[in-house]
Amino acid sequence: MGNRKKLSGKIIVALIGMTVSIFGNCLTAAGNWEDLSVIRKEYSNERRGNDIHIFYPQIQGLDDVGKEKRINYQIRKDAIKLVSGDEYKTACGIDYEIKLFNGEIISVCYEGLWGGITKGKGLNPAILTTTVDIGSGKILVLEDIVTDFDTLCEMLIEDEFEGITLWEGVAGNTVSQNYGYTKQDVELMTKRMKEGWVSRDVTNFDWYTDGSRFVIVISEWNTNDEFAIDLSEVEDILDREFLEKLGR
Repeated sequence: MGNRKKLSGKIIVALIGMTVSIFGNCLTAAGNWEDLSVIRKEYSNERRGNDIHIFYPQIQGLDDVGKEKRINYQIRKDAIKLVSGDEYKTACGIDYEIKLFNGEIISVCYEGLWGGITKGKGLNPAILTTTVDIGSGKILVLEDIVTDFDTLCEMLIEDEFEGITLWEGVAGNTVSQNYGYTKQDVELMTKRMKEGWVSRDVTNFDWYTDGSRFVIVISEWNTNDEFAIDLSEVEDILDREFLEKLGR
């Protein structure tokens, strides 16, 4: 599978050792009709031998308080889905980076480590993403924004997307080499993309955007990769309304 991180339980100390904290506004986006900001919150679970700490963003400043609550509930629920249902001896430390926040769209990428608390065993890398259309209050999945899955899959298979995840300090993994997909897999890939994130035990296709690039995230239980392409290269296969909300 190419270069991969060497993991041990010690790596997670910096994440799961953090105390509960809520920071002030860390990011602000000025829209045409309101000012929005983001605050940082934490989900923690140290019951029944667990050591789980997940940081996630919450928006504030919407005129519609009900919509704001619904959006924040969805963001929180999406952020903790990796450990949903875990009740016994799970270690998980995840933090987030806001890739885009322009008043119309918020796109978030979560990264960290997770695994069972078992002596002698390391922890696995974790990556999750959430992108919300603030106007509609909806989490956007690939099926909401991609208009031509066949072309998207073929572009991935032909390595038109650039591997940007660093493994042992080196980027450049490819879909063809590291995941072995061929044109015969387009139907399977499309099915998985439309299903969205299912569980940490299967291959998942997710996505985010930083406003200039479209990034596909492929994750499996013990590995993940981000594959990026300039938005100008995929505008023909993305929803026009979505692109307009990105200012394109």
